Amino acid sequence: MNSKRDKHQLGGSEQPPPMSRRSPFARPRPGSSAWIVPGDRWPAAIALVVIGGLLALTLGWVDVQMRSLPDPGHASLIGKSIVVYDRNGGVLGERDPEGQYHVALKLGEMGRWGPVATLAAEDRDFYRHGAVDPAAVARAILVDATSGTAAEGGSTITQQLVKIELLGSQKTVSRKVQEVLLAYSLEHRYNKDQILELYLNRVYYGHGAYGLGSAAKTYFGSDKKAADLTPAQSAFLAGLLQAPSGNDPFTHFDRARARQLYVLNGMVSTGAISASEEKQAEAEPIAKELHLDTSYRDSPAPHFVDYLIAQLESQLGAATVHQGGLSVYTTIDPVLQRSAERSVADGVSALARSGVNNGMLLAAKPSTGEILAWVGSADYGSAQIGGQYDVITSPRQPGSSFKPYVYEAALMSQKFTVDTQVSDTPQNYSGYTPMDYDNRFQGPMCLKTALQRSRNIPAVETASKVGMGPVIDLATRMGIRDKLEPNLQTAVGGSSITMFDHVQGFQVFANNGLKVPLTGVVKVVDRNGNTILANNFAQPAGTQVLTPAQAYLMTWMLKDYQKVWNFPWNRQMAAKTGTTGAAVQQPTDAWVMAYNPDVVIGSWVGRTGANGQGGTITSYGEAVGNTLLAEFVNGLPSSFHDWYQQPAGLVASKRTGDPLLPGTENLPTCSGGDGAGGGGGGEGGGGGKHGKP
Repeated sequence: MNSKRDKHQLGGSEQPPPMSRRSPFARPRPGSSAWIVPGDRWPAAIALVVIGGLLALTLGWVDVQMRSLPDPGHASLIGKSIVVYDRNGGVLGERDPEGQYHVALKLGEMGRWGPVATLAAEDRDFYRHGAVDPAAVARAILVDATSGTAAEGGSTITQQLVKIELLGSQKTVSRKVQEVLLAYSLEHRYNKDQILELYLNRVYYGHGAYGLGSAAKTYFGSDKKAADLTPAQSAFLAGLLQAPSGNDPFTHFDRARARQLYVLNGMVSTGAISASEEKQAEAEPIAKELHLDTSYRDSPAPHFVDYLIAQLESQLGAATVHQGGLSVYTTIDPVLQRSAERSVADGVSALARSGVNNGMLLAAKPSTGEILAWVGSADYGSAQIGGQYDVITSPRQPGSSFKPYVYEAALMSQKFTVDTQVSDTPQNYSGYTPMDYDNRFQGPMCLKTALQRSRNIPAVETASKVGMGPVIDLATRMGIRDKLEPNLQTAVGGSSITMFDHVQGFQVFANNGLKVPLTGVVKVVDRNGNTILANNFAQPAGTQVLTPAQAYLMTWMLKDYQKVWNFPWNRQMAAKTGTTGAAVQQPTDAWVMAYNPDVVIGSWVGRTGANGQGGTITSYGEAVGNTLLAEFVNGLPSSFHDWYQQPAGLVASKRTGDPLLPGTENLPTCSGGDGAGGGGGGEGGGGGKHGKP
């Protein structure tokens, strides 16, 4: 740099007067270079040095960051690994850069349609704007300001690549400045084709597929090459990029289809295809062409790994997860996981004659919420049963296994006790006439007995008196997040919920009323060894939904359930079954929930097809308790034998000796005082099928 020119720029055209002609106290004229004189030149000089230093540091930082970017075509383009470990350090799953499902391709090997579909989905003016698209940024700001949320993306493909490869998705002003600096530097280093090639090899499509070559094989079969993708298939894959989990076609096909149509329209707008070609692509039977190839998934807990990565996307941001380099340490117990896998497989096999072809099991530690075992289907790789569809996170009707929420709400109202008389007689609630599988009525009985026998009409009667509002409120506070319809059918399992939420609800019963969120993460460590997420299970945060006394009453009633239904279990558990459709002789879902202080378990069997939807079976809930769950419970560690002590805050019934909440001692009691919790219950049980859950 020319030093004379620098002085001219700093001081202007005027020269400072001789020092002897100026007063040492005289203020220089504005705009005069007299501001820089030998005696007071240092502040400005220091400022220049600081600015120069900062500029050098910035340029140096950019240079260091850019060095970590590989050349297009290099093998390191492939997605970086996310390794998921069990609680003992064994690998549960790896979204690894190696293997045929992580195929690095040159742009010319990607075919005609994949790249243009991606541009139509993510950055239609990619070849016309620079590293940053001011128009897109302005549009995003306007939309976000209007909606009040960060709903609109304004990042170019170049900026997205910077986030994927270098920065992650942290949303701060400083990070955005870094992103812009790196984006401009990236476009200085690479041409547009090279940037697009790098992006298409790195971007995440879901189901462990990094890059277009991997996505083609993952979603359309292992023989599919990116170059062979049709416009319809290319648009479908490009549509997944916005939210790989949210637009997963195997769980949210309608969303994925809507995105495909959006991309096809964009391909017309960009001139990639004609209007007639768009119509032809729209008519292509994409649903029939989809084929999730999971042969690369050699994981002992594939559904759990999928769930975990989706959760991390939500917590850490998609870009952070997609760029990989993460080590995820989880709560999964490998011994219990293997036991759960065997139990589900054996249980489904044992019940195959009754139409069952699928099953699942979720187990957690009640005191901490740690997920111990997660089996989302009987066979993850089976397309026939929709094995990749995780039944644990898909809403289904829980049947009678929902009744504990009803009876707990009744006890909390202090209008009912375990000894309150309820009636199993014909009832009509504004046209709704609940029935049981046997179309019979057992007459008056104690509330505890109605729960143990799983009779429907008493549960509906109780809900009608308590009100569905308190029932729904309690179930929601205990962990049910799906919408519960405010009708009496919900009292006997008429509203769909997920097994995950149901186990969360029973965790509250199992943990003396304290709700601790279920989680599978111990800690997440990035590529530099920094812990970016961690959970403290020594002091888990929780919410006291029920008092210990209130929770104990449910446990006390459910203690004898395994005796009533003759479950061959080798330890004491509190349990509840559920069978959806039993009242109309068309069972579709058979559930058993069980717990003790050491473990809470949710299990299910049913019949599913390629889309994860169900068919009818002839098995009931107790069949699950006698097969699948019996094997798992009996295989639990010997240390899982703890049981509950009656907590403070309860009084004994003067008539029956049963535990009651204070203030309910004088409520009417059922005749006979039929037993529960002490081994005297069980009439009408004996392994028979129970009512519509």
